[in-house]
Amino acid sequence: MFAARKYQAQFFAVNLHNRLEFSRLKEAGISTIIYRVYNDEEVGGGLYFKNSQFHVLEPTLDSVISDASKSGLDVCAWMMTRKFKWISDSRLLDYQYENDLRQMIRKLDVFNPDVVQRLVTVFRELASHKIDSILIQDDLTLRFNEGFSNWGKAKFTGVTGVPAKEKLMMSKNTPYNQNWTRVKMNQLNKVLKLITEACKRVNSSVKVGINVYYETPIFTQRSESWYGHNLGELLATGVDHIYLMTYQRQIKSELKKSEAANRELFRKIVDNAYAVCKEKLIVKVQVRDWQTGERVPMEEIRAYLALIPPQVKQVCFTPVKVGDYDYLKQIIAAEANK
Repeated sequence: MFAARKYQAQFFAVNLHNRLEFSRLKEAGISTIIYRVYNDEEVGGGLYFKNSQFHVLEPTLDSVISDASKSGLDVCAWMMTRKFKWISDSRLLDYQYENDLRQMIRKLDVFNPDVVQRLVTVFRELASHKIDSILIQDDLTLRFNEGFSNWGKAKFTGVTGVPAKEKLMMSKNTPYNQNWTRVKMNQLNKVLKLITEACKRVNSSVKVGINVYYETPIFTQRSESWYGHNLGELLATGVDHIYLMTYQRQIKSELKKSEAANRELFRKIVDNAYAVCKEKLIVKVQVRDWQTGERVPMEEIRAYLALIPPQVKQVCFTPVKVGDYDYLKQIIAAEANK
């Protein structure tokens, strides 16, 4: 007999601390709320917790933790790593190579030791806020055309002993490209390991999770090349949870699948992920349409929940909005009574 499944609710909107009804979320059957502690907009960007490294918009996290705990809810702080769009200090920013041009992008350069230290520090300070868990945003990736800062190119040369030539590094299925992919993956794994260890030093009970794209369990080479992610290597960093972004409508749209084919692919993605991650897997299910913002019909959500093997003990509903409490309650109650 498998243990009862636990459900998390991820809120995308910022500054919700005065609008969340924690008792209703608990009543609905939610065990953990995922609270966004960042705003990555170029204008008005900042963080929602006290820290020594980056701009604080309003330190709302502590009040959320206090109020949620009164209702018996765990709080997971959802935090970004690279898309600090409001930062203009060019010394901290990465470069991409596109259309034969190398150009700066508004993402932090994870090859830069100063950036790594700032990220490790801010996550350590986040963990000190007595939260139950942390969800690292899906920006802890290095896309196929990113990482071409001076630091990144120097790292490539230092590892391989050959000059860092962008065109060769991006030429698929060549030794240059394979070595570059390996260098990027190693760096991301190093940063994730440092963040995880720093968080646990100040809060031994905190759980650290990371958002992972749906391609990763099933299109291994594509995931490594596009994102710098490999499931086994991510787990080897000591991270506690893999949040698998199996957004069923997004997958169907991007891969142009029929509904039947999409459900079969969804099942395969989750099965492959569970084979690697076991109890560390958290499957994310889309409850609102990304394009229209409308709720996904309950019949569709339950159809995809039925494809998740019972061994998977945690599911995350996303994106949840204030006012979805009764809807979540209906879904969870229906699952409990099936």
